Amino acid sequence: MPATMLWYDLETFGRDPQHDRIAQCALIRTNEALEEIADPIVLYCRLPPDYLPDPEACYIHGITPQEAERKGISEYEFALRIMHEMAVPNTTVVGYNSIQFDDEFIRRLFYRNLLDPYVREWKNDNSRWDIINLMRAVHDLKHEGFEWPVNGDGNPSFRLEELAKANNIAHETAHDALFDVRATIGLAKKVQHTYPRLYEWYYHHRRRENLAPLVNLSLREHMLVHTSQLYTRPNGCTTVIAPLGLVEADRHALVAYDLRFKPEPFAQMSEDELRDLLFTERLEGATGPQRPPITMIRLNSCPYLAPVKALTKDSSKRLGIDIEQCRQNLRELEAVPGLKERLIAAYRHEKKTSEELDPEYALYGGGFYPDEDRKELERFHEVLREQGPHAAKNEFLRITYRDQRIPTLMGRLLARNFPETLTAEQHVSWRKHASGWVQLPLEKGATALADYAQLEAQIAQMREDDPRKPIARALLDWKAHIEDFIRER
Repeated sequence: MPATMLWYDLETFGRDPQHDRIAQCALIRTNEALEEIADPIVLYCRLPPDYLPDPEACYIHGITPQEAERKGISEYEFALRIMHEMAVPNTTVVGYNSIQFDDEFIRRLFYRNLLDPYVREWKNDNSRWDIINLMRAVHDLKHEGFEWPVNGDGNPSFRLEELAKANNIAHETAHDALFDVRATIGLAKKVQHTYPRLYEWYYHHRRRENLAPLVNLSLREHMLVHTSQLYTRPNGCTTVIAPLGLVEADRHALVAYDLRFKPEPFAQMSEDELRDLLFTERLEGATGPQRPPITMIRLNSCPYLAPVKALTKDSSKRLGIDIEQCRQNLRELEAVPGLKERLIAAYRHEKKTSEELDPEYALYGGGFYPDEDRKELERFHEVLREQGPHAAKNEFLRITYRDQRIPTLMGRLLARNFPETLTAEQHVSWRKHASGWVQLPLEKGATALADYAQLEAQIAQMREDDPRKPIARALLDWKAHIEDFIRER
């Protein structure tokens, strides 16, 4: 099957992928020349009664829960539709800031609905990619041929709507998923046309296995260019790093040292001292040792890495990077016995186990399902598809699973998507669950019923022509709808 690219964007009801839900998804499939080869797909997702959207998110994209209910499908069907598109063999799934944001929502969407959260990323020669670091690399390493907006902090802005507008890329409606997808493709086309070698380099190195020869931890005095949001400053987002090694418990995680900084202040620090500096929030104006200039680069998340020769004299000067000083700092780093090992070990920390988390929040805390459970889940989806939810419930809730997350996730999947399968006693239990989750959410910062109390005061202060006003009123109506559900007798 020929290689294709599936460009997508999400609008969400909040910013936390662990807790918040997707409102809208748009997908466009192209060939590698970025020509559309299928009709666009736009999907809306209905909300369950155990979740409340963040009003600020609704103000941004304008989608209310009522619109999602009217235009949308159940979350389970929504997940299946997206999985069907993303799992087409030889597909690269692409977005704008999708690795850090959209992909995390998709992983949790699949996980919540007992679908494999990772398989679409690698099986059948599939992969994923992200355009935001492509734009950062063009800004830092090439620069000419594009207009670069600046934000209020004086740093380059890589907001999709601002970049599209500055470079005359059609973007009629920001924060509409389909328009955002078209704007992303437009920016990618401009890079592909203007700097084809840079575009092809990053596209070719989107996979971990293609990065391995570049990283090559066996080399001494090895330096690479790394472009990332982590280094954002007025002159760019790129630095020169030394790859130190992989984190012991996560072989996708590469620890790297930012060679703009001398290692001497950290030479005598212990692993614990380095870890404290790394993970303790530093108060403004505080004195004392600075945070170690190390970062964790996820090799399976499409980092932009390149040989040092990618930095020309002009780009080095523009970025304020002194290559010779970087080389000297690397020599000093390698001369300190054990420092590289201590810097890597500083990223060793305890994760919460699945027993300490609600099953819905234990995607990363609980690991992969055992093979026996995976086979049972494949049968569950088959029975659900061919025989319906009653048959799936009757057969699969009786099974003893090795992974204790599955029964809870399965029960919630059925309650949210197929409430007709619940007994009277289960309806009561489900309303209790929903009541707890909307009144006292487990996740810090999640929207609760009490937060909606502020909406009435906000509405009173809004002008009559304020576009937020009908959205706020719709959210109050949705609050009443949820309260009716949890109080139902």
